[in-house]
Amino acid sequence: MSIRILKDLSFRIIGYAIIIFIMIILIYIVGGIVFNGVLSIRPSMLIENGDTTSGGLLNAIVGTWMLVGTGILFSVPLGVFAAVFIVEYGWMRYNQIIRIFTDILTSIPSIVLGLFGYLFLVIQLGFGYSLLAGGITLGIMMLPYILRITEISLSEVPRSVREAAISLGARRTDLIFRVMLPYAKNGIITSTILAMSIGAGETAQLLYTAGWNNSLPVSFIKSQVAYLTYVIWAGINQPSLYSHQLAFASAFILIVSVFSLIFISKFIKR
Repeated sequence: MSIRILKDLSFRIIGYAIIIFIMIILIYIVGGIVFNGVLSIRPSMLIENGDTTSGGLLNAIVGTWMLVGTGILFSVPLGVFAAVFIVEYGWMRYNQIIRIFTDILTSIPSIVLGLFGYLFLVIQLGFGYSLLAGGITLGIMMLPYILRITEISLSEVPRSVREAAISLGARRTDLIFRVMLPYAKNGIITSTILAMSIGAGETAQLLYTAGWNNSLPVSFIKSQVAYLTYVIWAGINQPSLYSHQLAFASAFILIVSVFSLIFISKFIKR
C-alpha cells in the first residue's frame, strides 16, 4: 500500500471520527433536553402565565415571539434596503465598508449589544425595559444575517433577466421591485426565518433591555416582557423541582420551534 493511499485513508478515518464525535455530542445535548422536556411539559404550562418558579409559560412563549417579531420588523426593511443598495447603487469602496461593518456586527458578543441597548434605548431614549427596546436590540443582531443572504440572493439574478427588463424600458425602481426582489424572495424569506431562529435563542441582550414580566406586556415601551430563555436561565438555578421542569419545558419548546424554522427555511430554499 502506497504512502498516498495511507494518507488518504488516515484522513478519511480522522474525518469520520470527528463527524461521529460531533454527532454524539449533538445527540447527547438535544436528546437530553428533549427527554427531560417531554417529561416536564404539561398542558397547563401552555395556557398559564408564570414567574419561573410557579405557573406556566404562556407569557414567556408569547413574549418571545413578540420580541422576535419586533426585531424582524426592524431588521428586514433595513437589511433588504442595504442589500439592494450594495447590489444596485453602491460603489465598490462603500460596499466594502458596509461588508466590514456587517462582519463586525456579526462578531459582537450578545452581551455587548445588550449593554448598548440598555445605555441607548432603555436609558437615553427612555424606552425602559420594554418590548421595543428588546426587539430593536434583537433586530440589530439579526440585521447582518438578513443583509448578507439577501445580497447573495440579489447577486444571483441572471444578467440576461436584468438586461431583458432594461431593454423593455424598465426603470431602475421597476427593475428592483418587479424583477430582482421577486426573483430573490426565497432568499429573503430564508434569511428572515434564520434570523428568527437565532433571535429566539438569545438571552444576554434581553436581560439588559426586556427585563421580565409575570404577565403579558401592555405596551411597546416601559412594559417589561417575559421570554423563554430567561425561564431557562433563572429556573435551572432554582432549588425547586418545578422550576427545573419549567426550564426544561422552555428549552424543549425552543428546540422544537428553532428546528421547525430551520426545516421550513431549507424547504423554501429548495
